[in-house]
Amino acid sequence: MSAYFCILHYAFCIFMARMNLVLLTQAEADAGVLPAGDERTKHLLKIVGVKAGGSFYVGVPGGPRGKAEVSDTADGLRFTVVWEPRIQERLPLAFVIGLPRPQTAKKALFELTSMGVSALHFFKSEKGDPAYATATLWRDGEWRDEVARGAEQAFSTLLPEVVVHATLNDALNAAAASLPEGSARVAPDVYEASGPLGPQFAGKPGALLAIGPERGWSERERVALKAAGFTLAHLGDRVLRVETACVAAGAIALAGLGRWEAHAT
Repeated sequence: MSAYFCILHYAFCIFMARMNLVLLTQAEADAGVLPAGDERTKHLLKIVGVKAGGSFYVGVPGGPRGKAEVSDTADGLRFTVVWEPRIQERLPLAFVIGLPRPQTAKKALFELTSMGVSALHFFKSEKGDPAYATATLWRDGEWRDEVARGAEQAFSTLLPEVVVHATLNDALNAAAASLPEGSARVAPDVYEASGPLGPQFAGKPGALLAIGPERGWSERERVALKAAGFTLAHLGDRVLRVETACVAAGAIALAGLGRWEAHAT
């Protein structure tokens, strides 16, 4: 086994050991049981090393987080949960994204869920490959796994709304409906930007970011964005990958909205 492979394997094991929160259904939380064959049970017992008398963190999608105290591991996991008194705040940030290749979409789903984005509206772009919309990621609902992993990584129970639309306008209208009136509307575009991304968010109640597909915006899509009240702004003079642009733009937006000033442990 090469030293390079050993390093990669070690890094993967460390990553897997850092499951920060396990999502449960309400029925599982009420029963306080995860069966022996469940992948979450296997991970907690074999990778994390949970034992009777130990604990792990859990959450119900859209609900509270809690600390699960393990009482028995003989046949699965039996536990009781002490719940937090409040539910984490949902952030007023939504994305419209030109449908990228499935591997890129998985990264965006994971990272943006981790950041706390409230809605992700993908659309079939003019320059995108039509086959992307028929990938198993969307057809078989595999995207739900990426969203769940992103929430568990972020120690969060809040899952974004995820929809794939036929057109840009459909995506824009649906995404805008999920945000407060008067939210900033900005589309990163290295080619026709009027200024840097950042100043548009001060004093706004929320933000809608439109990220172009892997081959960039078409002229008709730029016209549609401007007609919908979007400002074209840049993230420097480099062309970024879709998933990189999503994370960079999202971080700037949340900072500009003042959403990273408060912190709850």
